[in-house]
Amino acid sequence: MPLQQLVEYFNQRFIEAQGLGYPPLRLNGTRVEGRFGNLRIGSMLHPVRLAESPPVVIGHDASSFIPDAPNDSNLPLPAPAADEPVDIVNLDRLTRTVHMLNYLPVAHNDGHLFLHVHPRHVLAVKKDHGAYFEEIIRRCGLSTRRVVITLQVSPVYDRHLILLLERLRNYRDRGYSTAIKFDDRAGISFLERYCIEFLYRFTPDFVRFDTRFFPRLTRDAENYRRRSSLLLAARRLDTQLLIEGIHSEADAELATLLQADLVKGSHYERSAVRGVERSLADCVE
Repeated sequence: MPLQQLVEYFNQRFIEAQGLGYPPLRLNGTRVEGRFGNLRIGSMLHPVRLAESPPVVIGHDASSFIPDAPNDSNLPLPAPAADEPVDIVNLDRLTRTVHMLNYLPVAHNDGHLFLHVHPRHVLAVKKDHGAYFEEIIRRCGLSTRRVVITLQVSPVYDRHLILLLERLRNYRDRGYSTAIKFDDRAGISFLERYCIEFLYRFTPDFVRFDTRFFPRLTRDAENYRRRSSLLLAARRLDTQLLIEGIHSEADAELATLLQADLVKGSHYERSAVRGVERSLADCVE
């Protein structure tokens, strides 16, 4: 189905389901944008690469930004605070629909689309997690297996461990791939008590760490050891390790040291540009 028709279809669906007085989706050139109240939402799709061969892209990680923000078109969409009265369920659904529609032009490569689901959304929906979005995925001609539901685990929601696990399993039971991303600012006790237990209770398809998660050994040896214990726990499971936030050669070396399966970061985009520039220079010569 053409992109414009999909936008019209989902607009009608959102209007009927939420009683909106305006169409929340619009096609701006070749990109789909969303509107949630006074907030505009766009998509950025970041390549996820095979660590042993970075030119090979196995999927894209979607993030949101405010497309008409003054002075910075890539300003990230702010996450709501834990006590902020936001309709997180409808915001999450709209955002993921925007990402899905913007992913379609590259979806023919059979890669994964990594989508972040806010813990508050997971906790707010009582049952049938993923059912609403499954129809959107199928309408776009994709399978749920290609969609990776990413849940960030942070100390804010540690008392909801059992409930989060139960509801994340609902996504997996519907055929979605799953990923866990641990808060890189988490304290030591949270890492040992909560994160490792989370992993052993639920084995996701992907475990995600930012390079910021691993402090320099010379600065804080004990903290490094404990975080490495969490990494070792992930390595014992049948899951793929994704290291992101790779913005320099040193970060890339860290990913190699950690034996990453997958990598993500601007370092590889710059390397690709340099490779193209060298190829063009060779052709001119």
